[in-house]
Amino acid sequence: MTVLELDDVAVHFGGVRAVDGVSLRVEPGRIYGLLGPNGSGKSTLLAAVSGLVPLTRGSITYAGLSARRHSPAEVARSGVARTFQTVRLLADLTVLENVLLGTDRPGRFRAARRGRARAQRAAAMDALTRVGLDGSADRRPAELSYGMQRRVEIARAIAMSPHLLLLDEPVAGMNREERAEVRDVLCTLRGEGLTQLLVEHDVQMITDTCDEVVAMNSGTVIARGDPDDVVREPAVREAYLGKRWGRRADGG
Repeated sequence: MTVLELDDVAVHFGGVRAVDGVSLRVEPGRIYGLLGPNGSGKSTLLAAVSGLVPLTRGSITYAGLSARRHSPAEVARSGVARTFQTVRLLADLTVLENVLLGTDRPGRFRAARRGRARAQRAAAMDALTRVGLDGSADRRPAELSYGMQRRVEIARAIAMSPHLLLLDEPVAGMNREERAEVRDVLCTLRGEGLTQLLVEHDVQMITDTCDEVVAMNSGTVIARGDPDDVVREPAVREAYLGKRWGRRADGG
């Protein structure tokens, strides 16, 4: 079954067409990338998928459940988790306690109270192990590097055992080593069968990580397909480099 399907999705803010007519099918066990320069509509589209902004037009289907609008809670209950552009960890909690917050999706655990607490802790520790941070469970976020903090956020998201993980620029502000660590985590999760939709403007991260890419500019899709093919598209180069430089990169 298709994990996520977008049909002619549009999000307009007054006269601003942040997203305008995007369609996409996300199949299980793959990493999909949304590529584009700042202001292209990537994060707005992810917000629409998350239920954080209403649709102006179109529909979004989550594993067969279709509607014009879902609340963020309804989206989470359907098995969709996400991370954000900025780190959102609670400084006064340990790493494990931060990840435990991700286990509270209604219906995730149905055992008695004591058994539920054990199950939640086990799920949180499993999530930390999957992102390579099980040895940091008792540390505070401030004691971790920026890259490790981002991996804690990924752990918190996957602790709810989602069918689909949404990631909004997960390597923004990282150095090369940190980016490689996050890339490896995402590829490992794909190997476990977790479907992912990755918003990114780092072209190298997209080509190294994704199975399929949709490139956006000014709210619309300008290319889609294999990552290496998409980044070679003249329209994509022009979106990043400008018309003159896009033509020069293409040999014109």
